[in-house]
Amino acid sequence: MITNTMSALMSAGTTLKQAQVQQHALKKDEGHAGVLKAEIQNSVKTDTSAKEAELKQTENHAAELKSRQSEMLANTNDELKKNVDRAEIADREEEKEAAKTTEKKAADKTEKTDNFGNAPKADEKESADADKPGETAEPAVQTVVPDPIRVPKPMDVKA
Repeated sequence: MITNTMSALMSAGTTLKQAQVQQHALKKDEGHAGVLKAEIQNSVKTDTSAKEAELKQTENHAAELKSRQSEMLANTNDELKKNVDRAEIADREEEKEAAKTTEKKAADKTEKTDNFGNAPKADEKESADADKPGETAEPAVQTVVPDPIRVPKPMDVKA
């Protein structure tokens, strides 16, 4: 039952770890872009085209990372919702099957044994069927058969 839900959560956890890695790379790119902006503004040189090109490339990379990350998280959120819904349905089905199996085992056990763990005899089955309302039945006589393993053996006493 729990395995279905756990597998859905583990899948989401893996995706969140990937999103954290992307977030780290995004922060690195944003930090590098900030440094480049400051260097361009404070540059005494007149030619800052190389740094501007690098800044543009870094900003494009950061924007691409942001879009990929948001797309991946949106897909993960949708997939997680679907997996949780599937897991809930599967859990309900497993619970129904377990209940059916338990009922069947209990019914089989009561059919096969009486209160002492002995199999019912033919006349007891008939008397059990006669216990229905409006019918009378004779009380069943229960015979306890000794267990051959636990029966004490006679002792041989020699003088």
